[in-house]
Amino acid sequence: SARVDGPIHWHIPVHDVRLKRELAHRRQVISMVRRLTRVMSLHLLDAILLGGVLLLMAHLRPLPEMRDLVPSVVIVFLISLNAAGAYSPGEARRDLHRLMSGVGLGTLILFAITLFPPNIGTSISVLITVGVVAVLTLALGRKLADQLVRQAYVHGIGLRRAVVIGNLSEVAQSIQQLRDERNIDQFIVGHLVPEDEPDPTALGTISQISEILDTLNVQEVVLATSLPPEIVGRVSECCFERGTTLYVFPSVLGSVDCRVEPLYVGACPLMHLTPSRLAVPALFFKRLFDLFVATTVLVLFAPVIVAIAVAIRLDSKGPVFFRQRRVGLGGRGFTIWKFRSMHIGAEEMQKELFALNEYGDTKLFKMARDPRITRVGRFLRRSSLDELPQLLNVIIGDMSLVGPRPPLPSEVDNYEPHHFERLTVVPGLTGPWQVGGRNLVTDFEKVVRMERAYIRSWSLLLDAKILLRTVKVVVSGEGAF
Repeated sequence: SARVDGPIHWHIPVHDVRLKRELAHRRQVISMVRRLTRVMSLHLLDAILLGGVLLLMAHLRPLPEMRDLVPSVVIVFLISLNAAGAYSPGEARRDLHRLMSGVGLGTLILFAITLFPPNIGTSISVLITVGVVAVLTLALGRKLADQLVRQAYVHGIGLRRAVVIGNLSEVAQSIQQLRDERNIDQFIVGHLVPEDEPDPTALGTISQISEILDTLNVQEVVLATSLPPEIVGRVSECCFERGTTLYVFPSVLGSVDCRVEPLYVGACPLMHLTPSRLAVPALFFKRLFDLFVATTVLVLFAPVIVAIAVAIRLDSKGPVFFRQRRVGLGGRGFTIWKFRSMHIGAEEMQKELFALNEYGDTKLFKMARDPRITRVGRFLRRSSLDELPQLLNVIIGDMSLVGPRPPLPSEVDNYEPHHFERLTVVPGLTGPWQVGGRNLVTDFEKVVRMERAYIRSWSLLLDAKILLRTVKVVVSGEGAF
């Protein structure tokens, strides 16, 4: 069996969720940083160009009042350019129409605050001149930026590794559509073909996409051929698991169970497929929510925690807290904290009591009338107050408020491959099993199905619903023993 001191050691590489998840997050973060760098660099370039040309105009005219207003005018133009979509992905950087619309909107705003309070004390003719000069300056600056970016791509800097799915003719056509003299930001490492269209020049077939994405570190996949919905679903899920961007040509896009965002690469329309469940930004807010709620509950329940600690010490010999190794995200081990609800030596007694297991499954162990439980422990378990110290695990980051319950290493030793999906998310203090019947659900496969449905349809709203249902379940004591 495996020790649980580090990453997963169960030697099932296909289900090494730690590697998949970390790779996916790394690619997602890189993609976000790439987009943020592009947007921020364009903002900075525009601000420098606008500020410089305005200061030059104020010096040549001379216009001392304009010199004082340069920061405000630059901010107005940047806001209006954002409103016109001049910093959007794709062709927005080169779109003169968006540039003119943004500058025009900014000029109208400046007109308004010139004619009405607060009056900035600048003539209409000066503002018209500023608008015309701003369009010319920004267009020239964007052209220069575009040339620099293209040169970087020509020298292999910033290229994204991509794979195209389709036969040779479809791949050639798609590359021709995607690639023009302005769009060379992809490095096509090869193509994959459907199972019924063998091609010796291909990297492999669609069934091998997981291995191809992992071994070649592919960042983007372009689907250029029509496929059955179930195969598109497998391709998209494989890409989403690894943080690989998935694009589909509109002509081959059928029914898909994910979000679809239209995008233009040059004059070529593409559909960007993203998971229907929320990803990195939502996980960030989930973490903030976990920290806020866990800290608040610990502070509010401090008197209750002290009372429980005193009751445990008076009821039986042993420490107040019970610590146990559990398996968390990606197979990593961590120490879970609970109020002690059993007599000392309870874990050693479990082997003797295994024949009385309510589940009849080696992957879980529960007894309705467990002789190892103390008097105070029985109350703590029925009220779920024994779980309160796990709020510390939530604050540390080993656990979340909502998620699958963390299993024991001995339970994971008996897992089948599909059970490892439980380890693809941070384990929770409560989860779908707890609100769906808890110990009344004795079929482990049903537990896994409930948790798989939660993982695949996860959202912040779903977490909130489970937390509210948890309060109801705890108050009623349903399924607790």
